[in-house]
Amino acid sequence: MNGLFFAAGSADYEHGELCELSGVRGDLERVRRLFTQTLHYAGALPLLNENAGTLRSRLGGEPEAYFDGDDTVVVYYTGHGSGTNGRHYLLCADTDPDRPAATALGTDDLVRLMHERGARRLLLIIDTCYAAVGAAESVSEAAHSVALDLGQRPQVYVDRRLKAFSVISAARDYERAADSRFSQALVQAVSSEACGGTRARRLLLEDIVDHINRTLGESGTSQHATHATLLSDPEGHPFFPNPRHTHETPPEGVSLAEQRAWLKSRRDATRQPQPPAPNVLIGCAEVLASLETWSAAQAAPRRWLAVTGSPGSGKSTLLQTLSLRLAQRTRTQTVAPATHLFVNIRHRYLEDLTSEIAASEGAPPDTPPEQLEAGLRTRVTPYVLLVDGVEEAGAPGDATEPERVARYLNGLAARVGQMRVIATWHPSGHDDLYSHDDVDLDRTAEDDVGTLLELATRLLLEPDGPGSRSGWSPQQAGDAAPGVVRRSGGNHLVLRLEVQRLTASAATQPAPTDSDERLTVPQAFLRALDARCPDPAVHALLTGLAFAHGTGLPWAGGLWPDTVSRMLGLPLTDDHVRDVLEFAAPFVTEAIDSAGRSVYRLHHEAYAQTLRAQAPRDSAERMLRALEEERVKREEHTRKEPGRFTDPYLLEHLPRHRGDWPQHTAPDSPAVPDPDSAQPMPEELMQALHHLLRRHVYRLGEVFPHLRELLRTTILITTFRTPRIESIQDEQGYKRVTVRAAPGESLHVTEF
Repeated sequence: MNGLFFAAGSADYEHGELCELSGVRGDLERVRRLFTQTLHYAGALPLLNENAGTLRSRLGGEPEAYFDGDDTVVVYYTGHGSGTNGRHYLLCADTDPDRPAATALGTDDLVRLMHERGARRLLLIIDTCYAAVGAAESVSEAAHSVALDLGQRPQVYVDRRLKAFSVISAARDYERAADSRFSQALVQAVSSEACGGTRARRLLLEDIVDHINRTLGESGTSQHATHATLLSDPEGHPFFPNPRHTHETPPEGVSLAEQRAWLKSRRDATRQPQPPAPNVLIGCAEVLASLETWSAAQAAPRRWLAVTGSPGSGKSTLLQTLSLRLAQRTRTQTVAPATHLFVNIRHRYLEDLTSEIAASEGAPPDTPPEQLEAGLRTRVTPYVLLVDGVEEAGAPGDATEPERVARYLNGLAARVGQMRVIATWHPSGHDDLYSHDDVDLDRTAEDDVGTLLELATRLLLEPDGPGSRSGWSPQQAGDAAPGVVRRSGGNHLVLRLEVQRLTASAATQPAPTDSDERLTVPQAFLRALDARCPDPAVHALLTGLAFAHGTGLPWAGGLWPDTVSRMLGLPLTDDHVRDVLEFAAPFVTEAIDSAGRSVYRLHHEAYAQTLRAQAPRDSAERMLRALEEERVKREEHTRKEPGRFTDPYLLEHLPRHRGDWPQHTAPDSPAVPDPDSAQPMPEELMQALHHLLRRHVYRLGEVFPHLRELLRTTILITTFRTPRIESIQDEQGYKRVTVRAAPGESLHVTEF
């Protein structure tokens, strides 16, 4: 995808009543560097102090100067702006303020200029006073008229369909824009890790605008940036590629500290370093060999195989290593290979597991379980399913979802002849799901003391893997390693935590008073945490992660610090989050959520269990209340800025915090709503309805492309009760329509 950047602005004006703007030249250069150097857009020199006719001609290009289908176009304008008779104008060097239609450039004309050149993905950034007038009204009308014209004359716009269009406005429609404040805040937002870590491919417009407004608020100005997405690309917003993203990141299972160390070694090394494994498998050679044999058996076992053991015994590492072995075996086979799938179900649900199985078989993710199982029965080659974290499925502390997943896996292995299922599991209290064939790592430990000493010595020198340095000498590491091994008692997680404690920045050598008493995982974790980051704010933010669902909490948009602030009554800021990601990096991992954002969670479930045990008893209820308050606050914000979206974490996981979704029913007996029930449909079903309709619209669009373009001008609004619709028309005939939900309810809006 190619990025093309255009910039224009006016600092000097012929009409004396328009004051000069000394910051325009700096704004143009600042934003040009951002897009061309940081985000790698192609772009010409900015157009400065041009009259309206020249500006229209230069931006419109030559008659045949069309954009390619993969181009993403960004247009930035800075200078004076004016809203008149429902239209927003960009005031040019020769503009007469009393005759804007004749001497200025209408902001909506930028849409038409770029569309005529074939722009398919377009972002306007309007850095003028009263800029939101252009975003909210005239630009919106231009976008819809373009879409309508496309539907009426599709032959004119072959391969030139506008499919993604958004606007960022530097100020609301009643605000003046402070000189250079917006451009500085924009650069800061894109440069900040708060908008996206290393794994996120793109930065969301919503997160960038949120960060800009936080920066503007800290500067003391009353200016507020806004944005609107008027045409939405199903693939997401392509306008801001994440400058911190690399195409080759280490596996998601590694800690944030290991991830950073590997990326640093990748930048510094002359040859490509190997990605770090999420953990190192020590011993268990016989167990690994037996699992390989079991998964390749000609006769289907007709039952699942559980891998059990205490936290830190290496269950996850064993499954990950087996997955790598199976992948290697598949690449070297000459006959029809077996299929193998590795799924981490930790803090996820059975529906997530069946979706991944369906995707691996080339079926739609929402394939009904009965249909999916029927398809699996037709297989003639083995299907090896490796499931990690079954005992931690569902919400934190959930006791029913793990059993639900385990029983499904056991039944799937029994009913499908080619299935071989291996999963981590705690069988306590469920004897019918346990067999003497299962693997108990606590009883089959094969750790060699010499190997553990070698690992401890290496980690004391490189605590976060290749590329990291502790500052210890080999002699110091060798002297400390035996004590680390003795205190770990063969538990790999305790061993690593002791290394993190000893190599914390405050420590330079082993403490002489360290005893050889064996440590539990909670003891070792709290010792390491206190050594690295004793700040209560850091502990509070980590505690918030311990109660989070799914892949973790996002920093972008402030949901992580804001929620924990409400939950625990502490004033937490972005600086505290930076402290967590700096000093507690070995205990945190970065992942990606459904919106493609970077989210954060604790690196090991044992850390989360320890923090939950130390938290106040009502912490789960406190977090639920905090999330509800965040939802109300953000929905109020959405009513003021209709282009905004509800945070994906709140949409997906707030019902799970409430405990009212998903319903714990077996996959082959889904819950059927009672048609005679007077209860309203849950919000999640309303969201699912919108998602279903959108998906069918896109499927229709594959067959009838022109129909999809027309449907994109359609907006579906639903609510539980009858909404209130208010309509106001001014003297010029422009109409503003406001739709309000009943108190306590939410509007669901989808634009096709």
